[in-house]
Amino acid sequence: MRYEFFLARRYAFSKRRENFITIISILSIVGLAVGTGALIIVLSVFNGFSSVVTNIYVSFDPHVRITAAESGPDTSSTVENPVITNTDSILRVVKSVEDVTAAAPAIHGQAVLVHYTLPKVVELTGISDTGARLVSGLGKSIQSGSLTLDSNSIVVGQLMADELALQVGDSLEVYSPTGLERILTEPVTPRMKRLFVRGIFAANNRDYDASNAYTGPEVARDLFDVPENAVTTIDVRTKDIRLSNDIKGRIAEKLGKQFDVRSWYDLHTELYSVMEIERWVAYIILFLIVGVAAFSIFSSLTLTVFEKQRDIGLLRALGAPVDGIRKVYLFQGTLVGLIGTATGCALGIIVVLLQQRFGFFPLDTSVYIIPSLPVELRWEDFVAVGIGSMLLTMLCTLFPSRRAARVDPAVALRWE
Repeated sequence: MRYEFFLARRYAFSKRRENFITIISILSIVGLAVGTGALIIVLSVFNGFSSVVTNIYVSFDPHVRITAAESGPDTSSTVENPVITNTDSILRVVKSVEDVTAAAPAIHGQAVLVHYTLPKVVELTGISDTGARLVSGLGKSIQSGSLTLDSNSIVVGQLMADELALQVGDSLEVYSPTGLERILTEPVTPRMKRLFVRGIFAANNRDYDASNAYTGPEVARDLFDVPENAVTTIDVRTKDIRLSNDIKGRIAEKLGKQFDVRSWYDLHTELYSVMEIERWVAYIILFLIVGVAAFSIFSSLTLTVFEKQRDIGLLRALGAPVDGIRKVYLFQGTLVGLIGTATGCALGIIVVLLQQRFGFFPLDTSVYIIPSLPVELRWEDFVAVGIGSMLLTMLCTLFPSRRAARVDPAVALRWE
């Protein structure tokens, strides 16, 4: 064993029971363990909630959505919103992009559903049965009835059905606001369709269940006055949602500036930004615990330098080089930091795995859609916390080690 490491271990964990420096070292290990463990646990909780929220939204939203820009060779602005006219050629281009698994045209717009005298403003989507199954999780969310989207059918959310007292087989009227802006200058009759409820879905999302409805593309095209063979969006599903930003760029490069291409993150920018801010704030606050523990290591090393000046002088007199003295204190601080960081990482991983397996922290299922606190351990968080803790620890060893290396052996041994 090298003498530097041997002395570092002896200085850090002296066998004397009341050694103050040893007590500080133990407290530093405890602080590092608590800080790194808490960081891993909290980041895993954020990952868990992020995955739950992402799965809920992505179950219905596409990974990438293509809309028409204000003008372009394959778009038309003859209606209230620009639409994509050359749908077939755009679909061929999109499906040729690597990692794109499905793409389907859709028509979106706001409409008013009326059942008896109960009105409800909804986001109505016109899409084919096959397209809905390929680019969304609508087919897997049907609670009653079936996913039937034809010229006289509509599928509504569970909360919307409860609010309008709808059941499978009931009929309702759908009114479109398209063209009503001309009501002040000319007589306008609202566009209306009578449709039958073929299915009721539950998305585990109050916003979607209460305000989204689906019908066939022919119905939506007539209600929103969209030209034949034109659509308002092309919804894209990718192999992995984490690739959506990269695929968005590749699609935009192929289609050109006449189209707006947005990923899932762009569609939910506010939600995603809030989640990221909360994550970083929690990381910074909890990392202060690691900072306090690292400062304790700095204090214990500084005290060791003052207490062991005689030993340092003796080592120098025996021929120990300056670098050797510096390494003693670098090894001492690194040893304490390594033990504390490793203990905290192990503690955090154990708690996360136990929560995944047994769900020790339950949630109220009447409020939340999940039975227990969600956690998800990601290797990048584990690596970031471990490296960050060790770097901060090693940084705190630099000043004490340099101070020890500058001790004059003649002065240290003057009275010996």
